[in-house]
Amino acid sequence: MKFKPGSWLWLLDNEMRLSWRGVSGSHFQVIAWGGGLLWFFMHWGAWTALPGGYGVVRGMLQVPVFLGGIYWLCVSLLVSQTMVHSVNALIVRGDLDLLLSSPLSQRTIFLVRGLGIAVSAALLPAFAALPLAHAGLLRGHPELMALYPVVAATALGCAAAGILLTMTLVRLLGARRARTAGQIISAVIGVIFFLAFQLPNILSAGVKKNIADWLKSQVLDAGIFGSGSALWWPLRAIFGEALPLLAVIAVGAGGFWLAISLTYRRFITGTQETITGGRASASADKSSGHVFRSGLVRVLLLKEWKLIMRDMQVISQALVQILYLIPLIFVGLKSGPLNLVIIPALVAVASMLAGNLAWITINAEDAPELVATAPVPISKVLGIKAAAAVLPVLAVLVPLAAWWAPRGPAAAATLLLCGAGGMVSAALIQIWSPRPGKRGDLKSRQKQGGPAGYIELLSTMGWIGMTVCFSGRLNYLPAAIATCCVALVVAWGSGEKAREEVWGIRIRAEA
Repeated sequence: MKFKPGSWLWLLDNEMRLSWRGVSGSHFQVIAWGGGLLWFFMHWGAWTALPGGYGVVRGMLQVPVFLGGIYWLCVSLLVSQTMVHSVNALIVRGDLDLLLSSPLSQRTIFLVRGLGIAVSAALLPAFAALPLAHAGLLRGHPELMALYPVVAATALGCAAAGILLTMTLVRLLGARRARTAGQIISAVIGVIFFLAFQLPNILSAGVKKNIADWLKSQVLDAGIFGSGSALWWPLRAIFGEALPLLAVIAVGAGGFWLAISLTYRRFITGTQETITGGRASASADKSSGHVFRSGLVRVLLLKEWKLIMRDMQVISQALVQILYLIPLIFVGLKSGPLNLVIIPALVAVASMLAGNLAWITINAEDAPELVATAPVPISKVLGIKAAAAVLPVLAVLVPLAAWWAPRGPAAAATLLLCGAGGMVSAALIQIWSPRPGKRGDLKSRQKQGGPAGYIELLSTMGWIGMTVCFSGRLNYLPAAIATCCVALVVAWGSGEKAREEVWGIRIRAEA
């Protein structure tokens, strides 16, 4: 369908095309066929389960904490997603200078950009929820068609929250820093519920009992989590109750319109600031006061760490792994080294995090040709770059191993040995089988890395297996060691040509 050029529908159609192109890429047919087949089976599952499940779900509204918790969890994830979309629309895409110079209304441009964010946020909830609405219509429960306005209103409300949070960051920090803060906050929101679920493993028995008693009083005694609370109106709206449905629509659509009305001027100002580059940093005027330091190792380590700290997009992508590492550490501090799961999990997360950092320091180098022609051995430079990736992660594991050492010296030694081995192996794979790229490609490096990505995964699995063997299954230890060795040998053998192309020299000749 073609729309009139310049209309808001025409602009929205373009927004959706761009969004879909970013998601599907060259895999349009695979996603379309796979998604269509999955949606068919979801309809079949809803049709099968609805006769018996409708009464059960409706009865859960008497104590709606479980279903309501799922709903608000989805809302938090959608807000995180809309913040990412808002940051991209405001700063990353960089196409609004052309739109703002056109005869189109600035308010219309921002409205369409906001609708694009809302539609993108609604796709996954609609994909998951609408089969239930369609099956309900055919099974004699037409009130479930209220899922359509509930999903739409929720997406609009989440888009409004994402836009308002992003604009607040722009107002407080400026456009450039808002991009950094927005990506970090979205990463934090995305895992905050995971951290909340880990709280029972951290809190003492007395604190957990007090919290449980308070929650029980708030749920059963008509408190803030009782069945009549407005927090659960979205659930009642799904079943077609008139007042909750109207309230959800009013909050979602009204909040979206209010957000557009309040923030579009600031949005445009922030975008223009980003396009023009903003004001120069005051610290640049003081650069003459910096003192150069000597020592190749120290200079290179500080240089790599400073580049990582400056690139907040990289930090936001790696932050998720760090946040998942934190609850594992707390669980380890409480349960002790006898927990059979905690050490393999720590080794897995540490190896993957070190691999990401090593890819940044080694393969995302902005000027590899300068590194290759530096008046120092390239093998030494690459070793220092690998150390810059491994040392920060190792610094997180060492205190935990020290805490464990008096109670379980063998477990502490296993954590340090296998953790360090997994991290060093991941860094060596990045050196021996280089895959150059840009720092912004960190999230998709596994997809673009070819066989090297599978080699890194094989190495991590080998070190995880080694931690399991040290816990009492020594008969499988030779297989775990062989897996790690095979991964390194394959990385070295298959990456010889890549090393010569990237670094212009054979590392073996310098070693």
